[in-house]
Amino acid sequence: MVKRNKKGDRFKEFLVEAEDILNSMGRDLLKLGKGVKAGLIDPAVLNSIFRSAHTLKGISGLYDFKDMAVLSHALEDTLDMLRLDRVNLSDDLLGYIMGAHEMLVGIIASRGTEDFTLPVQELKAHLVGSCQVKKPKDDLNIDKKILATLTEYEAHRLRDNLKQSKNILIVAVRFPIISFDKGYAALIDLLKTSSEVIATLPSSETVPEMISFDILIGTVNDDNSIKELAGQIAAVEVRRIAGPLSGSEPVSIKGVEPLQSPMAPETLRRVSDTVRVDIDKLDSIMNIVSELGVLKSSVARLSAELKNDTKHSFYGIELSRIETYLERKFGELRDSVLDIRMVPIGQLFNRFETFITKLARETGKEIRLETTGGDTEIDKLIVEELADPLMHIIRNIVDHALEHPSEREKLGKPRYGTISLKAFQSGNHVVIDVIDDGVGIDEKLIKRKALEKGILSTEDATTLTRHQLLELIFKPGFTTRDSVSSTSGRGVGMDVVKENITRLSGIIDIETSKGAGTKFSLTIPITLAIVQALIVEEFGTQYAIPLSSVIEIAELHSSTVDEDPEYVKVNDRDILYIRLGEFFYRKESVQNRQNGVQNDTCYGIVVGLAEHRLCIIVHKLLEELDVVVKPLPKILRVDGVAGATDVGDEGTMLVADVTGILELLLVGRTAYMSGDEAV
Repeated sequence: MVKRNKKGDRFKEFLVEAEDILNSMGRDLLKLGKGVKAGLIDPAVLNSIFRSAHTLKGISGLYDFKDMAVLSHALEDTLDMLRLDRVNLSDDLLGYIMGAHEMLVGIIASRGTEDFTLPVQELKAHLVGSCQVKKPKDDLNIDKKILATLTEYEAHRLRDNLKQSKNILIVAVRFPIISFDKGYAALIDLLKTSSEVIATLPSSETVPEMISFDILIGTVNDDNSIKELAGQIAAVEVRRIAGPLSGSEPVSIKGVEPLQSPMAPETLRRVSDTVRVDIDKLDSIMNIVSELGVLKSSVARLSAELKNDTKHSFYGIELSRIETYLERKFGELRDSVLDIRMVPIGQLFNRFETFITKLARETGKEIRLETTGGDTEIDKLIVEELADPLMHIIRNIVDHALEHPSEREKLGKPRYGTISLKAFQSGNHVVIDVIDDGVGIDEKLIKRKALEKGILSTEDATTLTRHQLLELIFKPGFTTRDSVSSTSGRGVGMDVVKENITRLSGIIDIETSKGAGTKFSLTIPITLAIVQALIVEEFGTQYAIPLSSVIEIAELHSSTVDEDPEYVKVNDRDILYIRLGEFFYRKESVQNRQNGVQNDTCYGIVVGLAEHRLCIIVHKLLEELDVVVKPLPKILRVDGVAGATDVGDEGTMLVADVTGILELLLVGRTAYMSGDEAV
């Protein structure tokens, strides 16, 4: 029996819960920011942010996350004063609140390995210093018995509703104990559609097997309208205690008649049927699925051998029937496990709303985010790997591409710049477009800066294609800025984008138009966890080529391939080609070809991504397998290699990164690696 590290498991649960809270807080902060711009602050949103900070403060203390506990406590105090209307929500204070959220996200991301003491103390001081305290409000002309049951925040909300000339109503309700949870939640949700729920108050009524309570609301509707609305859920009584239609006399809530509520079936079942699964557990299942795939392939080979044996052909036919059934069930299992790993990419898109709001404040620009295709699904691990590349692209757009509002107006554009995030599925890949309506990329400026920084030689500058020129923005250290700002200028960012996307076996395309904007298109595999691969052999060495990128396979003659060092004719089309063994500089591949030792027949595997095509030449096609791709250690990473896979008795083999190989050729780099060491 395997013993679990309970503390470790609880710590993982804490990280997941903290991330969920911060995600919720981020969405609410975005709503708050929009409300501030519109001149209307939703108290429910402000209160929700407060509750998130309060919960975060409580759970962070359990795991000795002192920095998080201190900052969330300071944030909670600030939000408490805001929701009680004790301080003004200035632009500076809103900025520091958003900054606190960003720092809390950073603390969680570090998993407690970094010291945030100093920045936390500085931000805490800014939060306190930005609070402009208001004068206390006058007392309310409401029954003191009611006021005595209200919290300070509830009294503030009551005051604010009266200020808005709303009717203050008591909705008296009673539910059977067994149906209270669902009934209460449904009633509150319904009331919120037209009213503000200020508080839930105790009732003087006591009836066996029943729960009685009163709901205090502020609304523009009258008693009868609310009674009719709430009556959809339960039998209720409604009394007005203050408001423009009730006069100034306070009304007591005593004397409400007992209510008859509909009975509900008794149950202890939970409403939610969702469970959280550790991604490591899914990876373990993936490994098992891969091993089953290897066994399935072995069964197929054995059945083929037996069918060709006259003496045992009957057993071969029977085994083949079983293998066909196994193939179908294996496919269902593989697809089911992959489906569990899939999440809508909208989860990632939503994170950038707060980030863009923050950048807009820092740069003084007005920015609108548009998203489409948020329901497009992709592997959870790939989603997380895409977070940083997209962040760097967006940061680059805000700093370099989007103009200031006054400048945009002079150009006849809207004051606000637009950043669009679009996602859609294309075969076994997902395409993510990041589009802006800014100035576009200045190609002449790129060339000049690349020359100044020594990234580009004068000789190469005269022969660069447009595609190669645009690729220079992904070079380490490249920047068009002469000075460092808070958002860019250090030459770090876009090179990280390229590195991360390449590691995901993805590719980046750029389309730009001067004055009209730029589109970055990221084409990423839906999953890297388990892929269908074609196993090939080149002079004794086996490789796996992901089938998701294979367009067609053609039988060729070696002499035909050697006629041109760059292009091979496949079905009357000239396609750029490489020899797989020589690409990875396998000595035996190079030596055998130089010595004339090669098969007359070879195979051209035509692969593609978007409009790009490449023919990979190999000498043997072996079989198709479902393989689990494991990344190589950083020290062993090689261009064109997606990782390695274990295929049972066949041992470990390299998995070709088709998009990486294409990328090398597209930017004009040599297709063959040089050096004395073989991969």
